[in-house]
Amino acid sequence: MRLGLDLRNMPPSAVIDRAIEADQLGLWAVLVGGIQGTENLAIAQLAVMTDHVHLAVWLSGNLLHPVALAEEIAVTDHLSQRRALAVIDGDETVTEHVRHLLSGHIVNGVALSPPPAQTAVPVWSANDLSCVLLTGDLDRDRDTIDSYRDQGHTHLFVSWPGPLRTLARHLATRAATANFPQITADHADVIAP
Repeated sequence: MRLGLDLRNMPPSAVIDRAIEADQLGLWAVLVGGIQGTENLAIAQLAVMTDHVHLAVWLSGNLLHPVALAEEIAVTDHLSQRRALAVIDGDETVTEHVRHLLSGHIVNGVALSPPPAQTAVPVWSANDLSCVLLTGDLDRDRDTIDSYRDQGHTHLFVSWPGPLRTLARHLATRAATANFPQITADHADVIAP
């Protein structure tokens, strides 16, 4: 399971700092939201300030036309060099139209131009994506991660109150494999706290 960092409820300055740190620590993705229209500006800014972390944007599917949504995501995909992801909250038909447009299909006589840099940008419906608030208590949070991973979830976005280094060492690795040796993360804490 891939573990991403949910930054939707953070102030803009904290979003940038946390996303840059997540990129440096090797986390898979960050999820950004905000007031309609501002979320794409934040993602565009992160696209040029980060190198590796995938950039997921939470968009309202009820306020913009599917072509406009797909165009914004495609631009972000180019800016981020194929690291864009999208989560669309709202009408499932809009989500499907955006998904098809970003996969190169013609929808209602419209083709996306220019197309995204990726062959197909991953697009999730908000109803299909799991987001969870972790507590900062590693024992409880390990159990939460184990539960989602063992249920077969492939992706999980978490809100994390503690240091990102702890999230990366103790929980992102645990999300990736049930067999992660905990002693490795504990030893890393001793070597480089």
